[in-house]
Amino acid sequence: MADFDWKKLIGTVAPAVASTFGTPAMGAAVAVLSNAIFGRSDASADDVVAAVAGGQLTAEQLAAIRKADNDFKVAMGQQGIDLAKLEADTEAAYLRDVQDARARQVATRDYMPQVIFFLLLAVYAGEVALFYFGKMPEDEFVRALMTRAFSTVEIGLTSAIAFFIGSSRGSKASGDAVRRIAEQGGK
Repeated sequence: MADFDWKKLIGTVAPAVASTFGTPAMGAAVAVLSNAIFGRSDASADDVVAAVAGGQLTAEQLAAIRKADNDFKVAMGQQGIDLAKLEADTEAAYLRDVQDARARQVATRDYMPQVIFFLLLAVYAGEVALFYFGKMPEDEFVRALMTRAFSTVEIGLTSAIAFFIGSSRGSKASGDAVRRIAEQGGK
């Protein structure tokens, strides 16, 4: 299920509903999807994800999702909620958060992000060496724990790298903001 992009599927079938993912209106969107898939609006987001990711949706359920998407879009419009603006505001909040973290780094010249980065890098290198040169334990549970630990460190390292060099999303805007802050601080 990890390789399956259920959000992308929902985005192709129900773009108005999908545009609320990650926003305060996501709960309403999950209720709409729940009603379309299960005929009741009280299913959890995990239940909806499992149904979509399972690939077992019937043609009737897909048609119900499309109809629910249109109804959702109309209802949001009647309530004065602009879905495109909501998505743009969410993106802007994300970028502000990234910019604030970098501005804090420039302002305080705190060394802790570098320490965390190099610590994660060392642990990652150690885990790679362990997997390459070591012998994996026979116990399946311990192997699963080791793999999960490796994944956790890898995600942390990726986040630390994104902090310093930017992510693919919004890295130019974030970098420009940090440069402006640095230039203002130097004056």
